[in-house]
Amino acid sequence: MYNARNASLAILLVLFITGPIVAQVNKAGTIHLGVGLAAGAHATEYRETVRVLGVSFTNKSTDGAATVTLPLEFGIGLAKPVSLGIYLEPGSYLDSSATESNGLAMLGLQPRLYLVNGDRFAWLASLRFGGSALVIDRSEEGTTTTARYRGGHLGIGTGIAAYFGDHIGLQVHLNYLANNFTLKEYDINGANVPLDNFDAELLTRGIALQASLAFKFK
Repeated sequence: MYNARNASLAILLVLFITGPIVAQVNKAGTIHLGVGLAAGAHATEYRETVRVLGVSFTNKSTDGAATVTLPLEFGIGLAKPVSLGIYLEPGSYLDSSATESNGLAMLGLQPRLYLVNGDRFAWLASLRFGGSALVIDRSEEGTTTTARYRGGHLGIGTGIAAYFGDHIGLQVHLNYLANNFTLKEYDINGANVPLDNFDAELLTRGIALQASLAFKFK
């Protein structure tokens, strides 16, 4: 009787200790899905270079911009503390001189480290890297211009995740993101302008606050 009771207590103790481990937010094979909204503020630097008779002239200007994006995320747990994911993040870009919102899209890889990996709560650190595309349309004094940029981005972030049950929760992240855009196409009133003697770069550095509805399946 005494041995049976001790064995029962030992089993309960093991279940109590290992239960949160089994039910952790992330482990190998856990599938993560997320859809959310992110708002960002960015410092920008625009550089344009014009070449005339073999001589280059470069002009720089600084500004600020705001972004609103819709992050769509998919990830899979590689081990208890690590997951690897991909994201697609379309949205709008608005600088201080623009009269309309402009199209922005980012696509990339997102490894995540689970600094705290509990039953219903996790604290995460993220790395983001991938490609970006930006289209800026402007209309001034009867002239319409369209500038199409492409480039790469790199970001780091931290966030928390809280789950209401086994599958559904909320995540909040604060991300720092750097974009390097290069002008690829430029149109004036719908006509393409050759870029043989003109180069332009747009560099953005800023932070974005992201809130997402999260799903996980084990």
